Amino acid sequence: MEHSPLRVAIVGQGRSGYDIHVARLRNDSRFRIVAVADFDKARREQSARELGCKTYRTHAEMLRRTDAELVIVSSYSFSHAPIACQALEAGKHVLVEKPIAMNTRWVDRIIRARDQSGKRLFPFHNYRYTKEYLHLKEMIASGILGDVFEIRMRALAFSRRNDWQTTRLYGGGVLNNTCPHFLDLLLQMLQSPVAEVFTDLKLVQNVGDVENHVRVIMKGRNGRIADMLVSSANAFPEPKWTILGSNGTLICDGKTSELRYFDPGDLQKGYGVRRGPSPNRSYDFADSIPWKQKTVAAESHVPHDLHDNVFAVLRENAAQDITVEDVRDVVAITERARRKDGFYGGVSRAYNPER
Repeated sequence: MEHSPLRVAIVGQGRSGYDIHVARLRNDSRFRIVAVADFDKARREQSARELGCKTYRTHAEMLRRTDAELVIVSSYSFSHAPIACQALEAGKHVLVEKPIAMNTRWVDRIIRARDQSGKRLFPFHNYRYTKEYLHLKEMIASGILGDVFEIRMRALAFSRRNDWQTTRLYGGGVLNNTCPHFLDLLLQMLQSPVAEVFTDLKLVQNVGDVENHVRVIMKGRNGRIADMLVSSANAFPEPKWTILGSNGTLICDGKTSELRYFDPGDLQKGYGVRRGPSPNRSYDFADSIPWKQKTVAAESHVPHDLHDNVFAVLRENAAQDITVEDVRDVVAITERARRKDGFYGGVSRAYNPER
């Protein structure tokens, strides 16, 4: 059955609004971009010229006038939740960029607005559709590493950016900008409710007034550890992913995975604790682990992406892959981290968007 194109309006024509959403939808016949809102005149003119759509300076004016069915919110981080609520109240379905909200209070307000409107709300946690993530999930599920007890994720560089993402005023910072994607993936790979969380945020050798060095360690009720470090204050690389299991280890740079592992059935039989003094005071143990090694592409079959799922839900009555309830813990952890480490407070409208 052929469906009519989904009419889309986009709030914000910056990197996310233009380079991600416009780039993805403009040549997909299932979608038609009918409106954009951006306070920058040059961006509005470019959108009108390239997309043939209507343009508005403010999202409020666009919501009053557009006949779009779906509104994509890709504005400043602090405004995501308030604009999403307004779009839902205007009778639109909403796809909202990360972070979906600055705190759990706003998450709950979005949920209420969604339920009252009867419309759909899609969190843009698109990393769940990457070949890399699906590959890692498959490696864990395969059992090749045995019982996985720790997963480490690293995104490291030494750089000094000076755009709006370096200010509290707009809800910037590494925690809001980069970390929601990886926190979401790690929460999925934890495969357990979170029992304990450690966070550490720092502003290191950078302009602005928000963190550029983030450490979050989560322990699941199942005992598994997820350790995330995202930093622009680290000059040496580490593997992007490290997965530790009872039967081996995997490291991955995002493109290739290297595994060193063994089959427990091949271990030396009868190997146990040796009582008494070691002969010749030696630490040269008699056991020899039968290691196997292999290198594989960090790729997996990706059946569809998030935009595909949005269309399938709204036009074909398909199930929604990711709900706001699914990602509420991401916001809860980031909110907790900001409160603990002092990057939270009433000094910024980023955390009081109703002002």
